[in-house]
Amino acid sequence: MNCFTKLWHSAVIASMIVAPLAWAKVTIYMCGDSTMQDWAVGWFPKQGQGQDFQFWFDPAKATVVNRGQGGMSLGGGGKDKNGGTAVGYYDMFFKKGCSNGNCIAEKLQPGDFVVIQFGINDNNYSTEDFYKSNMKKMVDDVRAKGANPIIMSPIRRCLFDSPTQIHNSYRGYPALNQTLANELNVPFIDMSEMVANLMISVGERYAQQFLYYYATSEEYSNIKSDQADQVHLQMNGANAFGRIITEQMRAHSDTTVKRLGEYMAPMYQVDVKVSPEGSAEATSINAYYPQGMTVLLKTIPKSGKKFLGWYDGNGNKVGASSRSEVKSPYIHTFVMGSSSTQFTAVYEGGTAQKYTGDGAALKAFPITTPKSLDDVTFVPYTTPGGSEETTVPVDKDIKKFFDAYKPDTGIGTSDTNWAHTGLGFFNVANEMNSFASYKMKFPGAGNVTLAVRYANGGNSNRTFNAYLDHDYIVNAPPTGGWENWDTAYVVIDAPLGEAELKFISLTSDGAPNIDAFGFSIDGVCRVSDGCDDSTGTIAMPRSTVVAAGAKLRGNVLALSRDVEVSVFNMRGRLVVRKSMSAGEVDLSKMVRTAGLYRVVVRSGSEKFNANWIKVKN
Repeated sequence: MNCFTKLWHSAVIASMIVAPLAWAKVTIYMCGDSTMQDWAVGWFPKQGQGQDFQFWFDPAKATVVNRGQGGMSLGGGGKDKNGGTAVGYYDMFFKKGCSNGNCIAEKLQPGDFVVIQFGINDNNYSTEDFYKSNMKKMVDDVRAKGANPIIMSPIRRCLFDSPTQIHNSYRGYPALNQTLANELNVPFIDMSEMVANLMISVGERYAQQFLYYYATSEEYSNIKSDQADQVHLQMNGANAFGRIITEQMRAHSDTTVKRLGEYMAPMYQVDVKVSPEGSAEATSINAYYPQGMTVLLKTIPKSGKKFLGWYDGNGNKVGASSRSEVKSPYIHTFVMGSSSTQFTAVYEGGTAQKYTGDGAALKAFPITTPKSLDDVTFVPYTTPGGSEETTVPVDKDIKKFFDAYKPDTGIGTSDTNWAHTGLGFFNVANEMNSFASYKMKFPGAGNVTLAVRYANGGNSNRTFNAYLDHDYIVNAPPTGGWENWDTAYVVIDAPLGEAELKFISLTSDGAPNIDAFGFSIDGVCRVSDGCDDSTGTIAMPRSTVVAAGAKLRGNVLALSRDVEVSVFNMRGRLVVRKSMSAGEVDLSKMVRTAGLYRVVVRSGSEKFNANWIKVKN
């Protein structure tokens, strides 16, 4: 063998060794709805299944990209529950040239994985035919790039029909996912069944308090109103469900999916004890975690039992939680290290139990979840009338309104050509996905009613999306003219801190004209206003009020010169208009009915807004 041949032969052998290693790293895309998405820190402990999913994998072998999007259906193209045209995840975020950009299909590389989990929102905002069509397109797009699709059924709602039956809130979609997986020859993970089994195993109380987003302001400093959310997950639940996904991957019958088990990081056990036994109503169960993942431990004392604190595996009382939002002494968070360990919830009369294990990583993992349910007969159940969903009631006592006239960004125009009650209104462009965006700051996480004053002079409903890190579809029926205003209400889930509120058109006719929007809680502010106004009235530049010579305090309008005062009701209709001399005007004497009004003050040719007021007669 000559020198050249030897060199070539050596290069071939080297390439055979190096190439598999070079191609070993893959990207796993997580596609789903709000139960999958990343939730901003202001919502803690709310979390999606895909939010910490990257920790389960060795970063040298796999990268996880979570592209879960709140409120999304997969189908789209059909009609939403109000009759408007729905736009689905495939069209907005996945296909080549998708409407939101950053399209997944254009980023896929051979060997990548795409996990697809939808059905919760399709139940309301799509049809099974559109769902089937878009699932087939999505699978075709994945395979065209040499990547690997995995279909998962949606998780269950935390709704028990009995101790051994979890309500099938999403009708035929869990089964439809399995049918499509079989028809398309795509690997399937039945999260609907797995999650139901876990919930039955731990019971309703534990499922609510440890898996789903049941949380209170006494437990977390960022939460303003107590939460009882049957759909979304808290950190424990999101990571428990992520753990189930990885277990199903490790044991999957499809060899390509099963290979992902070799891409996962080492896992370490966290055993949880209660001392004395029987002191707690419920406590976090034993589980395993990868290094770097935040672990949340919680205990709920029985009546009359005094909790002394959490103690680590060395018998020492733990320090502050790794998450500053934690207020409750019953909750402790820490970042998982590189060894198995133990924690004890110690109550009066108890002692910390020291960890006696060797700290080694786990070598075996469950293949069913949980194994203790082998003797439980699980029967999916749906009432004849379909799913029954509980909703948070709308609170129409709006504490503060903001003028929509000048958004931070938007596609449309700031106009004054129609009757309005503020400085003007924002005319969203007549096209799909046109929008108006406002940067807001919220005083705490919780359910909040959003009120949107709009005008729709057309003949059909102009459905729009009130997006706040999640989609909230709002119905805007015709108001009988562009000069007529009405108010639409929707309950949204607000975070602690800053967030972008966007009003997005879902029709080719655009969204309605937007005059103002407000919230049912105090303390919300618009970032561009400096967030220094906490009076409960609309935030305005101070110079505008001073230049006009008018100041509003409560019901009293103080005027330093002669002006014309106009008062409009919440529908934008003029209630009274008077020329007023300098001095003080009691607005409660100008209107006969208590309620929320818009006061507009004019001085000669100059027109300016005074404020929103709540009149009490």
